[in-house]
Amino acid sequence: MRELLIGTYLILFKCFYQIFCLLPVQNKTLFWVTYGDNAKPINDRLQVQHAMEKRVLIYDMRYVDDVESWNVASALPNKKRYALRIAYLLATSKMVFIDNYEPEFSAADVRKEARRAQVWHAAGTLKEFALTAAKSRKLPLYIQERFRKTYRNYGDFIVPGNGCAELFARAMDLDEDRFLYFGMPRTDYWFAKPDHTRQKLIEELDIKHDKVLLYAPTYREYQWDIDQTLEALQPLTHIGWTVLIKLHPTVTIPNNQCYSEKLIFVDKRYSINDYLLVTDALVTDYSSIPFEACLLDIPTFLYTPDYDKYDKEQGALEIYPSPLPVPATDQIDVLISWLTSEQILEENREVLQTFKRIWYEESAGHATERIIDHYYK
Repeated sequence: MRELLIGTYLILFKCFYQIFCLLPVQNKTLFWVTYGDNAKPINDRLQVQHAMEKRVLIYDMRYVDDVESWNVASALPNKKRYALRIAYLLATSKMVFIDNYEPEFSAADVRKEARRAQVWHAAGTLKEFALTAAKSRKLPLYIQERFRKTYRNYGDFIVPGNGCAELFARAMDLDEDRFLYFGMPRTDYWFAKPDHTRQKLIEELDIKHDKVLLYAPTYREYQWDIDQTLEALQPLTHIGWTVLIKLHPTVTIPNNQCYSEKLIFVDKRYSINDYLLVTDALVTDYSSIPFEACLLDIPTFLYTPDYDKYDKEQGALEIYPSPLPVPATDQIDVLISWLTSEQILEENREVLQTFKRIWYEESAGHATERIIDHYYK
């Protein structure tokens, strides 16, 4: 029944789109975003450098709550009831930026006069996704083909470099010549004197004299309790550490928290990239965050107590923890020993300094500038 509804909706959307393709393409940039982190810097730079360019926004209400700050000509929530207007915007925009999977693209081929670019919300992957995800491999072939058509209609695919392109091309069955090595726009501000944000966080979190561990577990498609991990990390708070917990955007912060005052669930007032500015060590699991954190030379460790279940249910890369050159463990005492060893922290930092020069083809801090130059000059 669900697939019947999806199929019917996409047929209707295709009809709307093809009708609006009879209209001329306009000098207009459409940002169609789920999270917006990688698209917002492009929007802001356009506002300054190409003020006459009309900008419009389609956004996910769950994750984009600062619509006014985009300062666009019009903004529309990504809801099926707005399908007619969304089809019009997609059909008549000369440039389109997206940052996630959008099924409507399977029904909307790129017009000859238009261009599209996928500014994906991750700089790499440690898990299987798209066509290689465990669930996708079990789907009927016609659904997998619909996925492929969606990916082909992304247009260009902006990534840090060849290593990332290889992983994404495999997951989405795309040719590697579709990928452009421009970097990650949302990391640019790290290299533009973000001292104000850093100082504000230090004061608000009261971490001036502490080392900061950022624990950022990724989303699971099954029930998972992190209490045991958090309890095991609490002793760090007695030896000069503050532990920040940043949950995936789709996960709700639990209400009943009975932890040390130095073990803090952080909210979405700041992005995870803001919190990385004050981070001395990063612990995650199957998240893509380390592919960006390496730009700040942050020692990183992977803690995976549920590896077997995660691999079975969702699928870690067969080469996990590669391509990241960082250690992984399912033993909390091993993780604690790594975090409390200055030698291991320094060795980890040096390895990541080398890795970032391989993963990022171009110098960090100028991704947005490269994108603007490529599409608007």
